[in-house]
Parts: sequence; C-alpha cells; structure tokens
Amino acid sequence: MTNPELKRNNLKAFAFLASPLILAGLSIYLFMLNSLIWYSLGTLLLSVFFAQTFILLHECGHLSYFENRIINKFFGHIFGLLTVIPFYNWQQIHNLHHKWTGWRDLDPTTEKTAKPIDSKITRFIVNFCWWLFIPLFYLTYKLTNYWNLFKIKRFVPANVLTLAAVNVSLYFLFYVVIFYLFSTVILQYVLPAFVLSLVWKELLIMTQHTHIEIPVSEGQDVKPISYMEQVKYTRSFYTATFIARYFLFNFNLHEVHHAYPGLPAYCLDKIDLDIPKKPKFSEWLINAKSMKGTDYIFKTSKQTGKIF
Repeated sequence: MTNPELKRNNLKAFAFLASPLILAGLSIYLFMLNSLIWYSLGTLLLSVFFAQTFILLHECGHLSYFENRIINKFFGHIFGLLTVIPFYNWQQIHNLHHKWTGWRDLDPTTEKTAKPIDSKITRFIVNFCWWLFIPLFYLTYKLTNYWNLFKIKRFVPANVLTLAAVNVSLYFLFYVVIFYLFSTVILQYVLPAFVLSLVWKELLIMTQHTHIEIPVSEGQDVKPISYMEQVKYTRSFYTATFIARYFLFNFNLHEVHHAYPGLPAYCLDKIDLDIPKKPKFSEWLINAKSMKGTDYIFKTSKQTGKIF
C-alpha cells in the first residue's frame, strides 16, 4: 500500500467528524424549540450521531484513523464513552476478531452462534425481538464481549485483564457521575436517542458476518486465516455513495476492511477487490427480516439456502 491516497491523514480524519458534529448540534437546536415534532426529529438525528460514534470507535480501535497512536487512543476513549463500550476492551476483543475471522467458534464475537439454542423460551425471545427490531443481539454483543471481564479473562494475559478491569471501572464511574449531575437531561434527551441508536447499530453489525457459511474448528488445532481469505467470510452492503461515505464512514465496506484492516475508513472506497457489489442494504434488510431470528443468527446460508 504505497499509494499516497491510502495513507493516514489527520485532515481527512477530522473532516469526517463534521457529520456527527453537525448532527449533534442540529439535534440540540431542535430540542430547544420545545415542540414534539422537532423533539422527535432531534431524537432521530441524535440517534444517528450515536451510531456514528460506534463506527468511529471501531476506526480508532485500529489505531489507523488518525496519523498518531496517541490521538487515536484519545478519541477512541471519547467515542467509547459516547457509545458505552470501554475502548481498551474493545481493542483487545476486536483484534482477536480480526485474527480469528473464518473460524466461527474461535472468534470471540461469534463463538456463541456456533451452536443452536436449545431453550424454546430463548428461541421465542430471539425471534420476537428480531421481528420487532428490538436490539437484543447488539446488547448481548456489547455486554458479553466488552463489559464481561470473565469472558475477557479467557482470551488475554493477566496484565491485560488488569487494564481491562481498570477500563471498566473508570467508565462505570464516569457514567455514575454524569448521571448524578445531569440525570434530567440524560433521561429526557440522551437516553431515547441512545436507545434508538441501538437499533441502527444492530442492523449494521448483523450485516457483517451473520448467516454466512463459516467453518467451525470443533476443537481442532487450526491456524488463523489470512486477511484476504477472510473476505469470503465477510459481507458488505451497498447504499447511496454520499450516505456510505459521509454518514457510515465506509463502515458498510466490510470485505475491504477485513482484507486491509489497517486501512483508514476514508480510504476503503478507493480499493476494488473485484467482487460483486451486493447486496443493497434494502435487499439485505427485507431478506434478513423475513427469516426467524434464530435461523438468521444461528444457521448459515448452506443450512437455509438463503444467500444475501
């Protein structure tokens, strides 16, 4: 990757922050108009802002969004606080995700989907939530992967676990203090938008590796799959170029991201992997939501015949 257009660039990185800043500022202005219609629109815009903070957390986690590692970590913690994911813990688990993509039971973010659900009650809850766009999967993904120190302990050495525990403690303390000082504002304005943003985040996450035929190691001693080979175990989706670049920050181009995980988000659309540019987001959404949640999440395209 010697192309100068593919290098980290602080100017481009900060330029990408214009969209969330505008959304946040506009939503605050709409809240001040004291109208139910403008409050609703402000909540919608702020929910998109919170979805963007999740994408930016992901970018800073690779330490390649800004030119400097320290700047990436600084903003990474800001976005982590805004999206309620401890940044340091995100880095540890997400790095393992990129290492083990292609082995469904070894990737810590997909290991729980390698086996079907036995409980009828749990299957009902999963299907019910999937049907009604209740972001059960995203909440489970967030809490079990980045806040659960017992899970993190299985994957990291003791010194890393200590830092992960510190990260969780500091974030929790921050939220307690902020809620104590600004509880009315949080409950009236922030929380409704944040809850709505969970829906957008779940839809983004569920496009990427779910319902794809991914091998299971079944306890065998296997090696990580190369980044380029991971492309076939990954899914992108496509939408209007303006939305993809300036609102999703190319987060939809997940195949390119797995092929070149160190490439900044603002460069992903400059790479052509010579693969079909499908599905469109609307096509994925209609097909995915036409299935039971248990089928989409815990089964693969080979088992259901549904290919996106």
